[in-house]
Amino acid sequence: MSKIIYLPVVRRKFDADTAEKIMQATRQQLKPYEVLTPESALGDPTELSHYLSSVQHEQIAGIIFHNTTFTDAEFIKLVHEWYPTTPILLLAPHEPSVGGWLRLNALTGLMSSGNYLASQHHQFNHVYGNPDEPAVRSQIGSFVKAATVKDALAHLNIGVVGTYPPGFFFSDANAHELHVRFGATLIHYNIDDAFERALALAPAVYAEQLDYANAHFTGLNPEAEETIRYVKFATLMQQYQATDHLGALASRCWPDFFDKYHSAPGAVWSQLCDQLLPTAMECDIHGALSMYILQEMTADHDAIFLGDLASMDPTDNTLTTWHDYGAFSLANPKYGVEASVHPNRKMPVSPNMSLKPGQVTLLRVHYTELDGYSLAVSRGTVLDTKPQFNGASGRIQMEENVTKLVDDLVENGYESHFAIAYGDYVEDLKALGRLLKLPVKVYLN
Repeated sequence: MSKIIYLPVVRRKFDADTAEKIMQATRQQLKPYEVLTPESALGDPTELSHYLSSVQHEQIAGIIFHNTTFTDAEFIKLVHEWYPTTPILLLAPHEPSVGGWLRLNALTGLMSSGNYLASQHHQFNHVYGNPDEPAVRSQIGSFVKAATVKDALAHLNIGVVGTYPPGFFFSDANAHELHVRFGATLIHYNIDDAFERALALAPAVYAEQLDYANAHFTGLNPEAEETIRYVKFATLMQQYQATDHLGALASRCWPDFFDKYHSAPGAVWSQLCDQLLPTAMECDIHGALSMYILQEMTADHDAIFLGDLASMDPTDNTLTTWHDYGAFSLANPKYGVEASVHPNRKMPVSPNMSLKPGQVTLLRVHYTELDGYSLAVSRGTVLDTKPQFNGASGRIQMEENVTKLVDDLVENGYESHFAIAYGDYVEDLKALGRLLKLPVKVYLN
């Protein structure tokens, strides 16, 4: 796993004792993260070089460069030469007192470092403040998360099973542009081959997936032909995941699953998402990417929902998200996950469930040929309600005015699928957008 390096630098002719205390306080703040830190501040380029040599075999996702006092550009130039493309967060503390000695002069060091990085077109953010300030802690946390996710995206393989259904043009992606912008790679599979391989699997091979299905559905018939087909396909997708190191999946669903495989796809996608392989229906590649980003943002790599924005109600400022699948762990425990039939095709196995209540963040990786990539972000609260429609649904009370939000989403040509994660990741996604050099449109009041 890639790590963050914390590089506190100091000129010891300034107030080195205060600088050391600031550095140690910052190290404490960084303990929850995968961060490499020196024992004490680095006082000249030679000390910095020795430390960088000691960690050169580590995979580094980002750098926190801390001007605890003024330092000239010698220090940051050295860091840039060692890590010419690694995102950097510049950090500097407030001057501790006014009157008398200019004890730290750290803001000047911050500007000196920023000046050099900008001259080299090196990606960086900055925070000016002390480690005990909530805003500073928050920005450090967002940078760490964003840098880690950016690094993960550079190693991401997205499995693509088949092609998008008729008319779902937004589900496609330009593989070259996707790789250039995010680093992600597409790995393609033929869906008819997948059906054939899944059907050939022996009971001993898919037994674990059948047990998992039994444990998470109520009312499931484990002996039904459609159930066996569903767990066979889930098993095959996990084999693809293991063989090709997939981090996300986008798969064709209708009409092939119903017409050729004779089983509803909703249970398959529900199970894979619950087992933390974010899976997008209708072969929505950018939907799978949106899910992966949010899953990486969560502390425990929690399951992510991907749904249509199916209806809105201005009376309580709610949007209802819906699709024919959803990870079991996201279900409202009051109602559980009922094994049912697909609402349109009337074919098993498809879940009936309502999303559990709680704060959520919505994300869409948006793409147009004219403007390229951007991120659309919003936030709301899933209400404690019964299923709104057959399938998997959640009624979300949005922070943005829903009439204005829907108008804007339609007029700007956003895709209908949005990924949804439990928790607040707005600032983290804004930080990720800066690191990826992508526009981020945030819909909040």
